[in-house]
Amino acid sequence: MKRKGQRGAVAVEFAFILPLLLAIVFAVFQFSWYISNYLMLTDAAAVGAHVLASERGYTKPYTDTQTAIFGVTKPLSGKPTIVASVGGVTCSSDSACQAALGTMTAGPATGAVANVSLTYAFSPILNTGLWDLTSMMPTQIKASMAEAIQ
Repeated sequence: MKRKGQRGAVAVEFAFILPLLLAIVFAVFQFSWYISNYLMLTDAAAVGAHVLASERGYTKPYTDTQTAIFGVTKPLSGKPTIVASVGGVTCSSDSACQAALGTMTAGPATGAVANVSLTYAFSPILNTGLWDLTSMMPTQIKASMAEAIQ
């Protein structure tokens, strides 16, 4: 049996708990979005490193690497910044990558590695001022992969 003074107590308790529950739900949602973006960027770096490492003797190794990376990161809201290097030498054009990779008959030094590093400006999916949850999220995601040149 309820007393007259307890009417509405459940509604008051719910009003106290609701902001905390919403904060937890939004935090889980934001973190899931971040992990999804991170996994996509990591996969793109792996694909880019594989393509770059297998482009020895081709005419457009940097362009092919960019195309492969942008194909994987298509669902992202922006394009990542790409830094590619072959054997420790940064290459940002087809001619530079082609020279570093070598030809089919004269390859790079034994054990040379193709590296691809990506940087992406992360934007939270819930970009609201709700308890300033967006300030807890990172603003950039970085991924890097390396593969031996074939």
